[in-house]
Amino acid sequence: MGIKIQSIQIIKPSKPTPENLRHFKLSFLDQLAPSAYINPIFYYRTTGEVNISDRCDQLANSLSEVLNLYYPLAGRLTEDGLEVDRNDQGVKYLVAQASTSLDDFLKLGPRFDNINQLIGARDQDTTWLVTVQVSVFACGALVIGVSASHHVTDGCNLVRFINQWANMNREGANNGAFAPTFDNLDHMFTPMSNSSPGHSSDPVDQEAVIVTKRFRFNGSSISKLRAKTGSLNGEHSRVTLVTSLIWKALITVDIIKSGSLRDCMLTVAINFRGKASSPVSNSSFGNVWAPYPICFLHNETRSQFGDLVTLIEDTTRKVIAWVQKASGEDICIFAKEGYALVDQELKQKRFCIFTSWCRFPIYEADFGWGKPYWVNEAKGSLEMVSLMDDKNGDGIEAWVSLNQKEMYAFERDQDILDFTS
Repeated sequence: MGIKIQSIQIIKPSKPTPENLRHFKLSFLDQLAPSAYINPIFYYRTTGEVNISDRCDQLANSLSEVLNLYYPLAGRLTEDGLEVDRNDQGVKYLVAQASTSLDDFLKLGPRFDNINQLIGARDQDTTWLVTVQVSVFACGALVIGVSASHHVTDGCNLVRFINQWANMNREGANNGAFAPTFDNLDHMFTPMSNSSPGHSSDPVDQEAVIVTKRFRFNGSSISKLRAKTGSLNGEHSRVTLVTSLIWKALITVDIIKSGSLRDCMLTVAINFRGKASSPVSNSSFGNVWAPYPICFLHNETRSQFGDLVTLIEDTTRKVIAWVQKASGEDICIFAKEGYALVDQELKQKRFCIFTSWCRFPIYEADFGWGKPYWVNEAKGSLEMVSLMDDKNGDGIEAWVSLNQKEMYAFERDQDILDFTS
């Protein structure tokens, strides 16, 4: 599939920045965030006769308006990496043309050499915090890809930004439904005096060939997984059930690779919004999360599906209970230790990174021509698992990135074959 860039614009906020909003200081959690970009992609089918040029111009205009609310995204990181200078330099806005129809593209399946073309390439010598690419397909369908620096925003925040932009584009005005709040998180999570490079997103094995495949757990599969635990009343979340099954398969793959059952660690993210004892609001802008470990010790826990469900739930309950009483300083120490464990386990190649977009309102992004037909995320070169709601809302799409040899064993695991499509 060929994608050609047709135009490049710099979209600036429609209003000049007030001096009191000129500087957005990063918090300690922002400094620790991965040195990577978050890349959601939203697919929209053709709806009636439309002027594509007008539609792209309208998107650019509404983007300019929404940047007044999400003002740090239009700025640049300062050289010391301690704050964002909102200097109204704006975001990069690309319009591209695809040589095929969206239906033909989707028939190719989730191939990332194609999907990654829907995200604007980042120049190595620039400091864009956000790049937007609108790809126009031959049938008139539009695909909107957004790439945002993880040092400034997390996935929860970015989805709110996209939904607020969609509202602005659809209604022509700001209804405030997804407007951010700026809670001085740099006071709550005091930053280091010098910039942190953030957690590396580079693979440990530079020569490894990483492949990504999608595994779909529909609503029926989720019900069967719940029944497999002996529970039918919904006490186990969809995310826990799917995570446990995938982790079980990955442990089996590790046995094949290492020759024995060994200890390993799963890491997931906790969103502090609405949980921390400090006044972190649900709409707080910035990185308001940290990784926490779930440790499988082969001498203490069996690697069976139900045992892993229990291990994940027990660990998570303890973490949430602790966070509800923790101070900002406590959370900073917790986050720093979590990232240190990530680095340590990555070096030993016995580590599973899980991230979840589930329950984020990704399918609510209606720009005025209906809700997305599909949403996914472009991938990098790191071994990890990303979970996203399916369009129906009762299933999960798992995007699994593994070493090519390990993927061969993973996708042939009997549980993966039985519960996915």
